[in-house]
Amino acid sequence: MKNLILGLTSVILFSLTSCVSTNKGFQSSPVVARKVKLDPIRADIDVDESKKLKGESTSSYFLIFRIGGDNTFADGINYSTDASASIVDQLNPINILASKRLNKVRGAAAYKALSGGDYDVLVHPNYSTTVKNYLIFKKYTVAVEGYGAKYRNFRTERQKIVVLENGKEYVVQDK
Repeated sequence: MKNLILGLTSVILFSLTSCVSTNKGFQSSPVVARKVKLDPIRADIDVDESKKLKGESTSSYFLIFRIGGDNTFADGINYSTDASASIVDQLNPINILASKRLNKVRGAAAYKALSGGDYDVLVHPNYSTTVKNYLIFKKYTVAVEGYGAKYRNFRTERQKIVVLENGKEYVVQDK
């Protein structure tokens, strides 16, 4: 009876706990709408090469449940290594789950790297990933290094049309 009460109390307390996560976006896509003509927005990017930014994050999973890790993430980060996976691997549910987990840890590491200063983007990030697999327990650790950069001098420029005719280039201002 004592074990039953202890077990029920543990389940109730576990179900009443909550977790908090914070996401911060660092990049965005332009407006996509039909019949809307937008001049491209240009910006200069100032890269701070005086120091490398570093961030590290670890998350632990028991079966499919996340039991530990960071709760702050950088949204909008693209990971070029995901593009190399084959279609068969991408359709495998286990690989999809592992990729989502790993991207979350990468996002937390990028957030930590970028949160140290007033930066808009992480330039030339290098990710180092370690996955420790203990049968029903997994631990993901990601470290990232890169340079912080800030966008400046936002402006719109009209598109130019280049027409090639017999090797000659003609530049026509779009109206």
